[in-house]
Amino acid sequence: MFASIRKKLNELRCNTSGNATMLMALGLPALLGGTGLAVDTAQWFMWKRELQFAVDQAALAGAWARTQSGTKANYSQRAKQEYDANLSTTKPFASTPTINLANYSGGSNNSVTVSARATKPLPFSSFLTGNATTVSVYSQAAYTEGKTFTSCLIAVDEDDSGAITIGGASVMTAGCGIAALSNSPSSIIVNGNPQINAGWVLSRGGIDDWFNAHTQDEIHEYMEGLKDPFSSLSPPNPVESQTARTYTCVKGNKTTRAWVGTEATTTYTYWKGADYNTATQTNYNKQKNPTTKTVSSVYTIVQNETVDGVTTTTTIVWTAVNGSSNNTIWEKATTVTKTTQSGTTVTVTPDLATTLPGTYTDIKVGCATTFATGVYIIDGGGLEIDGQYEVNGSSVMFVLKNGAYVKINGGSKVNLTAIQASDLVARGISQADANKLAGMLIFESRNSGGTNKNRINGNSSTVLNGTIYLPKSGVEFSGTAAVTSQCLMIAAANITLTGTANMTTFCPTGMQEDDVVATEISKVKLVV
Repeated sequence: MFASIRKKLNELRCNTSGNATMLMALGLPALLGGTGLAVDTAQWFMWKRELQFAVDQAALAGAWARTQSGTKANYSQRAKQEYDANLSTTKPFASTPTINLANYSGGSNNSVTVSARATKPLPFSSFLTGNATTVSVYSQAAYTEGKTFTSCLIAVDEDDSGAITIGGASVMTAGCGIAALSNSPSSIIVNGNPQINAGWVLSRGGIDDWFNAHTQDEIHEYMEGLKDPFSSLSPPNPVESQTARTYTCVKGNKTTRAWVGTEATTTYTYWKGADYNTATQTNYNKQKNPTTKTVSSVYTIVQNETVDGVTTTTTIVWTAVNGSSNNTIWEKATTVTKTTQSGTTVTVTPDLATTLPGTYTDIKVGCATTFATGVYIIDGGGLEIDGQYEVNGSSVMFVLKNGAYVKINGGSKVNLTAIQASDLVARGISQADANKLAGMLIFESRNSGGTNKNRINGNSSTVLNGTIYLPKSGVEFSGTAAVTSQCLMIAAANITLTGTANMTTFCPTGMQEDDVVATEISKVKLVV
């Protein structure tokens, strides 16, 4: 029996039929598990990819929002919008993203981070583990804001070598910027030994290496995006400015006044003879006593330029009072007058010009001058302020046409303030144009033809408030100009600072020039 059983077992051991079925039965769980895991893994990767793309786009959107002043405070809302817009399959079960600012590469709050999760059971993995699957993602985008630049000096010529030339012992320490639109490799050059603290120096072309060696200024060579902030403007031409006028000084005068008092004393003597020239003094029983007459002191105009003091004059009057021939009695009345002058004052009314808006061939200041509010058109000639004259003008603009120029020389006491928007509107200029033109003190027409006669050589008494814009011609600045109410900007085809030019105070304390000449491009990149 046992032998039979052993024989049967050996037969079974040696029989190989049905092995494939057994192996299939044994491997089927692993095969099904691998298939389920593959399906779950593909699903997991698809969730991960979609969610990662959503947080990447959200981080970029938030970073871009941080570079713009209008959306800077709302970067998280912008990031959330972009996150939601890029979800599809995972949208029903994705979490609300966590959005924050973070430091990057030594900066402070210069990046946006976004993190999120998506949780959902997967068929196979949840069967094995009993838990849902969670996908977590994170993204970080760093940003650099595009910096905005203004400038007190702007050379607008596009290819001039030495568009801005600084020489001599010039001083430019206003810290309000220098900019040149020229693409020349030598657009800004230095000759001499100036003192410069401009804050920043910008050029579409090259900048003299002197700045790197002698200043701490921020240097931007070959910079894109530089612009003439006034290129879209045209000079105004109000009706009142179209009236032809001539500049004229009214002759002044000088008046001397003083307190004048008079005291007159008359003494009588008598003489006898046929003629008083040959008569001899005699006694006369009708002798008159001396008489005195005093005139009270009065304040009056003195016709000459005498000074305080006493003057004496004597007058003699002969009168025949009795007798005839050799017995004629002559009365001699001798009057001594003392005039006392005191409190002498001299009032000088200088030559004076009160000038009205209009069109002038020339305005060459030859006396104390007051410019009334408005627009003055100089057609073909020049605006020249020279000598020791006091020149004032509040809310004025000078428009240069047909090669007209401007010269402001030292010695004059000048106080000119650029026209305001309200005064332009009052002269028929639209509010929109008035707002753009407000603050313009001198405006050269682009059809003027250009000139290199423009000179500003003021002194500490030269006060210029506003913008001097000469798009077709150059200007030489070799003096000192001050400001009181608004910044002074000089924008010209080319600008030369020479001699002892001093530009220390180009803006009142607490103010800055606000006309933008360049804006750097903002930069954003994913860093995680």
